[in-house]
Amino acid sequence: MRTRHPVLYGLLQLLAWGVLVIMMLDAPGTACAEVAVTAPEVIHQIDIKDGTLRAALLQLARQTGAQLVHCSYPVSDRRRVGPLRGGYTVEHALTCLLEGTGLTYRFANERTVIIIEAAGAVSQGDSASELERHEQTSQATKGARRHGWLSKLAVLFAACGAVPGTVCGAESEATSLEEVVVTAQRREERLQDVPIAMTAMDFEVLRDRGVTDLVGVIKATPSMSFTPYPATANTLTLYMRGSGVQDAGQITIDTATGLYQDGFYISRGQMVTFDLADIERVEVLRGPQGTLYGRNTTGGAVNLISRRPSGEFGFRQELGFGNNGRLRSLTVLDLPKWDGLSTKLSFLKRQQDGYVENPGPGKNFAFDDQTAGRLALHWDTGAPVTADYFYERGDLDSTPYYYTNSALVGLIPGYSDQGRPERRSYRPIDLAVSPGEYQSHGLTLAWNVNDALTLKSLTGYRDLSVTYNQDYAEAFFVGFRSLDDIRSHQFSQELQAVGSALDGRIEYVGGLYYFDESGRHFQNIEITNALPGSAPLLLNKDRWVNAESESQAAFAQLTWTPPIVDDRLGLTFGGRYTKDQRSASRRLLTTYFGYPIAEEPAPGLVTSNDLSSSRFSPSFTANFAWTDDVNTYLRIATGYKAGGSSESVDVGQFGITFDPEDVTLYELGLKSYLFDRRMRLNAAAFSSKFKDMQLFFNTNPGDMSVVLGLNAGKATINGFELDGFWQPTDTLSFSLNYTWLDAKYDEVLAPAGTILDPAINPASPYQVGENVKQLFSNGYAPENTLNLGTSWTFLRRDRSDFTAILNYRWEDSTFHNTAAGPAVPNREAVLRPSYGLLDGRLSWRAELEEAGQLRLDLWANNLTDEKWPLYVIASGAPIDVLDPLTGAVTPAGFSTVPKAWAERRTYGVNLVYEF
Repeated sequence: MRTRHPVLYGLLQLLAWGVLVIMMLDAPGTACAEVAVTAPEVIHQIDIKDGTLRAALLQLARQTGAQLVHCSYPVSDRRRVGPLRGGYTVEHALTCLLEGTGLTYRFANERTVIIIEAAGAVSQGDSASELERHEQTSQATKGARRHGWLSKLAVLFAACGAVPGTVCGAESEATSLEEVVVTAQRREERLQDVPIAMTAMDFEVLRDRGVTDLVGVIKATPSMSFTPYPATANTLTLYMRGSGVQDAGQITIDTATGLYQDGFYISRGQMVTFDLADIERVEVLRGPQGTLYGRNTTGGAVNLISRRPSGEFGFRQELGFGNNGRLRSLTVLDLPKWDGLSTKLSFLKRQQDGYVENPGPGKNFAFDDQTAGRLALHWDTGAPVTADYFYERGDLDSTPYYYTNSALVGLIPGYSDQGRPERRSYRPIDLAVSPGEYQSHGLTLAWNVNDALTLKSLTGYRDLSVTYNQDYAEAFFVGFRSLDDIRSHQFSQELQAVGSALDGRIEYVGGLYYFDESGRHFQNIEITNALPGSAPLLLNKDRWVNAESESQAAFAQLTWTPPIVDDRLGLTFGGRYTKDQRSASRRLLTTYFGYPIAEEPAPGLVTSNDLSSSRFSPSFTANFAWTDDVNTYLRIATGYKAGGSSESVDVGQFGITFDPEDVTLYELGLKSYLFDRRMRLNAAAFSSKFKDMQLFFNTNPGDMSVVLGLNAGKATINGFELDGFWQPTDTLSFSLNYTWLDAKYDEVLAPAGTILDPAINPASPYQVGENVKQLFSNGYAPENTLNLGTSWTFLRRDRSDFTAILNYRWEDSTFHNTAAGPAVPNREAVLRPSYGLLDGRLSWRAELEEAGQLRLDLWANNLTDEKWPLYVIASGAPIDVLDPLTGAVTPAGFSTVPKAWAERRTYGVNLVYEF
């Protein structure tokens, strides 16, 4: 029998055979050797939070530079330790951390410490072979008696683990993978311990991949997809796991993917293309986030975490140049700690000339010019209270992408569309620059009440002002120019309690959240005749919308480790109650040759709306550690996307609102280390059930830009995600990320008052209430997405090395419109075809004899010079439409549509100096 999804089927077979082979192999523990050495007496300032012993040792290694070698069996993730703060030697700190754990330590040299079980510890004079026999007996034989039915898996997957930068056995050719620490659940945890499907990229990964903005993050996360908003290049339409919002320009609608910076929510999608300057790591949580994060989302959350001031004098300068006028300069200055206050200053300048020349007086298309500055403060005097504050401001001037339509070739003299980015626009265009600016404040206060409780306060404010101008250059067969002016002011306050109880068997997070946003949106659209010989046309539309949004929430999450099966089972219960309040008002004026044909306010017309809604979003997760390196989890979570209204409804319909969209997720996941911790393999299979989906319908047969939002659908999105990283040697690594999505509508009921209603559109073949799911398709949900990467350090010297890095992303075809179901004629017109992009970097890194480090990167994106459309704009309707004024019937389907083509091959050089 032929399978419908051969790629997924092959990967599942490969995974199944791989697990079977691994479980059949005998994986003996690796010996750890030690030598008698006197412990150094250097005092370090230690700040270790309560948590697992493995996490505590990881923090100790990072803060002291020590190499802590252990065998993964004794250093179990289920052992709990309290916080440790103050001045300690490594020896003293280890004594405190290991007290009561049954473990002890030995110094192998001044930097390397070996951790073993206290009961069977051998003296410093024991030989390596005796220690090896001790480890094998203690970890396999004794472990088998202790764990009963788990012993087989424990022996099969037992492997030596090392806290940063070390291995068990001096002759090993490959180091164990370093632990990735994340804060997805509001506390520091290993990535592998968090029972959530997520991707984490630290500073090194971001730098090696050349990721400097959110677009780069999306391309490195297969479950995410994006398109630029048609009217501007600085706003993105974001989708994760097939969930998103198509019209990111409306301030009366919330996004389905939450974007956070240092824990503070960013409500609007405008200017999210800004440079990610001085980011420590990025955490992408996939699936609905309805418990811990500031706003409920159905798709997921992206958290950008900035690098905190170090308290030591430091300087970093990045300078890059590339084709099409690319320039990027980032200056970061770290100042020495003064009276407990650490300060960091950052300044960014980034620009590019654009890649479609405009022979007119304006800038080129896809021009970009960014300037930003950031002040970060960290206050810590050793007292229980600490504070972090940041202020940043950025300015972004840009121009939109250039849209072309192949159907215009021959109709307009000199018009060109070659199925790729044009070198220049077909005529001079007076293209105004789209200016934007933002400023943000964030204050985080933390009070360590005791070893088991920390209270936090997060206060945030963000102000956004952006204007974007677009000239579609006759791509819609008419002259079409638009202007959008958006203002947004948001404030948030969050209180958190993060702690543990019952000797660490219970870990909890609870708190309160408040969010308030006020915004306004002015839009002007001007339509004129374009084709030679066509009738004169001058249509002008002005729309003013003011909106207010307020959200209040109480949340809690508790993880319980019951005293069974050697503390390997974790049960997590979460819940969040949220109350949302939204209101909006609108003014409207449409003129035809200067004569009003539609106007609000007017007597008898509703021009405002008010919506109140509340939701309780529970979640449950069961996580089981088969060994210290292999975890599986079952997660059931709920979330929702807040209700709202459509800015572009017909005259008098602005009082119509839609309720929240709900989703329930069922997810089964695997997180594992394999091959002596040289491979990290994570997988997740999920099914998301959506109901009360927020869908948008045309309501005016004479004006297809009039759209009404309603709760009218149900859908199921099934998927599978695979995330692998393998480092066979310390100079070579491979990565693989794969996502398969099967997104389909289960039900869409034809609503009254839309073009599906025969009373509004006599040409409609459907009746109100009829299931018309065949007319709809889950757009922006490619069936298969694949990322492959490799990094090879092929040449090393005493103070320098050369590394080659390759990354390849392949994405399946996807529809850029939700009204493109299998029953819609010519729906392929809005299908963005599949594409694959290969990026490469050659990096030289050197330690300077005087001081500091130097790095030089030669990079190129889209090495094979592929051509692919960024966005395809739909032009048409899913059914026949009868124009009430002319009586003409427009056939169902999409005609040749405008497209914006992505930039072809780009290349450049980056230079980084830091000390």
